[in-house]
Amino acid sequence: MTPILAGPDERALREHLRGARFQAGVEAGRWRLISLDWPAAFVAVAAAPRPSAPEEFVIRFDLSGYRQAAPTGGLWDLTAGDFLPADRRPKGERSGRIFRADWENGRAMYAAWDRVALQGHTGWPQQYPRSAWNAQRDLSFVLASVHEVLTADDYLGI
Repeated sequence: MTPILAGPDERALREHLRGARFQAGVEAGRWRLISLDWPAAFVAVAAAPRPSAPEEFVIRFDLSGYRQAAPTGGLWDLTAGDFLPADRRPKGERSGRIFRADWENGRAMYAAWDRVALQGHTGWPQQYPRSAWNAQRDLSFVLASVHEVLTADDYLGI
């Protein structure tokens, strides 16, 4: 049987996962790769300690077309094998807005770095250039942005 060769998007992601920026986040305890089954990746992102809240949240990313196309992803329940229900999503000003369960059924983040959000908000790259995805960004950019939100003072837990 002939092995299936990875396409350019998967090769780019795998190279990035071995890179210094991603590994620095792992070493600092900010995030960790749980699994990669192309084009899906499951990454846990650490959250600030809050009463009755988890230490981390898992995001299921669809990385098709990576880096030319932005990743898209939503909070995931590994046990249930489905997107995280609304009552277990992060609360707070920014986290509540980004991890909305009432938008796209929670399968995408409402942020300028998410592919699905960008498709519906074509002006966001110009409006939010510091947070918008572009082909020079990598998954660590998204993970760092999510980690920042989950460790901010306005993050309230669940």
